[in-house]
Formats: sequence, C-alpha cells, structure tokens
Amino acid sequence: MSQQKSTLCSPFIRATLQLTACIATVLSVLILCNISATAKITYAIDNGEDQYVLSSNATELNAVLDEAGVTYSDLDLVDTTTEDGVISVSITPRQYVTVICDGVTTSMLTNTSDTVADVLAHLNIELDEFDQVSSEPDAVLNGVITEISVTRATVTYSTESIPISFSSIREADTEMPRGEEAVTTVGEDGSLDKTFRTVTMEDGTATTELISVTTVNPVDEVVSYGTKTEFERPTNGLSTSSEYITNIDDEAGTFTTSKGDTYSFSKQLTLNATAYTAGSGAICSTGRLARVGVVAVDPKYISYGTEMFIMSADGSFVYGIAIAGDCGGAIDNNDVDLYMTSRSTCLQFGRRDVVAYVIESND
Repeated sequence: MSQQKSTLCSPFIRATLQLTACIATVLSVLILCNISATAKITYAIDNGEDQYVLSSNATELNAVLDEAGVTYSDLDLVDTTTEDGVISVSITPRQYVTVICDGVTTSMLTNTSDTVADVLAHLNIELDEFDQVSSEPDAVLNGVITEISVTRATVTYSTESIPISFSSIREADTEMPRGEEAVTTVGEDGSLDKTFRTVTMEDGTATTELISVTTVNPVDEVVSYGTKTEFERPTNGLSTSSEYITNIDDEAGTFTTSKGDTYSFSKQLTLNATAYTAGSGAICSTGRLARVGVVAVDPKYISYGTEMFIMSADGSFVYGIAIAGDCGGAIDNNDVDLYMTSRSTCLQFGRRDVVAYVIESND
C-alpha cells in the first residue's frame, strides 16, 4: 500500500512565518545598532547561485529582496545573520521530491542542491548492486528531478556442469613382474563449471549472464604394468655372454640388459638354432670376419645386417648381441646358425629353440 507523508501547514504559511521571523530579526538589529529609519543598511545576499551587495533604506526583507531583484520561492529557506553592521541574507532553494520505493510513496521537502543519493540517504534507503534508480545517484535535483523511483532486483545464481572424462595411462613398472598390472592411481572425472547470474526486476523482466567458467581437471587413471623378468645370470656353460635381459617392456617395445643398456626392438622371433665354427680368419658370405656374434640366417627371412639379442626362452642360455652376417646351405626360413669357437662346443649345443629380439636400427 502506498504511503504519503503530509506536512503540518501549507508551504505559503511556513514561508510567511519564516519571512516574518527574518524581518523581526532585521528590526532587532536596527534597534540594537541604533540605526535611524533613514540610514542606509548594507545587505549581503546569497541565493546559492549569485551574490549581491545592496545598500538600502528598506527594513523589510521582502522589500530588500525585491529591490535586489532576487526571486525566491515560498518553499525556500531564508536565514539572516549580522556581523560588523552588515546583514547577511542566505536563501537556500528548496523543492518537494516524491520517492517511490518498496511499494511506499514518500514526499519530502529538500534542498534543490541535493543529489538523488542525498535524498535516498535522508530516507535511509540503501541500494543493492543491481537495483535500478530512475535518475543517476549523483544527479542534482535542481528543481528538475521531482520524482525518484527505485526498482528492486532479485539476484539468483545457477551452475551448469559439463563432465570431463578422465583418461587411462599405462606406465611401466620395472619392479613389477612382467605380465602383472595394477591400478596405482584411481581416475576421477573433472568438469567444466559455468556459473550464471540471473537478475530479475520487479516487473518480471530477467537478464541472465555468464559470470565465471571454472575447470576442474580430471585425475587420470594410472595402470602400472610389470616389465621385470625372471631371468638371472645364465647358467648354461655354452653361453657366449654373461649379459642377460632384466626388463622387457612389450608395450614400449624395449628391453634392458643387466649392463643397464636399453634397446628398442621391432619384433620377437622364435628361431630353430644350430651352431657352427670356422677356422681362424674365415670370412663370412657378407665379407664379415667369422667370430662369436656373427650368425648365419636365411636372408629371405632375416635380412643381412639385422642386429638381434639371442637367448633361450628360459634365459639359461644367452648368446647375446648378434648380427646376421652369414648364410649356410642348410639354413631356411627361421633357422639360425650361431658361431661358436670350437667343434666340440657346437656338438654340445646341438639343435634347440632360441628367442631373438630384433633390435631396431638408430639410423
């Protein structure tokens, strides 16, 4: 329900009372100063915009103001003071302004020099961030702004969350046995959170605005898989190398030896192996010197120059790093002939299956 403040008396009556009081003050000053009715009186008049100095025989204030050509309203506040025989007349222009806020209408008398913010402060009206006022708060009334309306706003917030799925990462664990794996970090989904602000005015109009975007990064799942082999130092006396494989990372395509060297391999072959030997200074079919580490292959199956790490499947026999550098008449497909230093060693070796990791070239 609207509410209207009322005044105790009309503006004209109040202004008349004020002017009468001022005239009485001026007469009192004249009496106290023993000024004759024909003496000139000095008036200093300030109406808030202009200043006037007037010497006049008039003793009534309205006559003085008329003589000075100063206009004023019945609502204006007129005040006088006397110092050193000069009567100072101060005129403060005033006006009525109507304020409509929170369903209440209030009319108040205020100075025309007040701002909209001053009026609201007089009425203890506080504005929230999104409230709207019919005039700018720093606007001066100046007799032009006669009505101020405040429209309240209701502010609400909402969040829209878009999930971000976590990824699964596989990591090699050199201490975990080959073939085993375990989840070492549990994955958690993240999200893209959008926060919106909706401002709803009293008339129902609403404005929604995106005010922030926050990203909660997902926590990737980590699956550790083992690369550690069960191989130890070779126990077969026919081995030509004491170096053995400690880790095989099938997913990365690498193996690491007991010397700490890591090699990339392209494939793992199961070969049917025999052994051969040759006299000192013998030359292989590729022109290489026959020695331990040079093996004979079928070049249609394994190209000349291919580098391999050869061992038995259980790791008890290790031939080590070898290069395909010779060919024999009985070698076919997945056959391989391993060079050894003596005929008796070759006979002891006989025929057996071996595993060859084909080492990728760094070229």
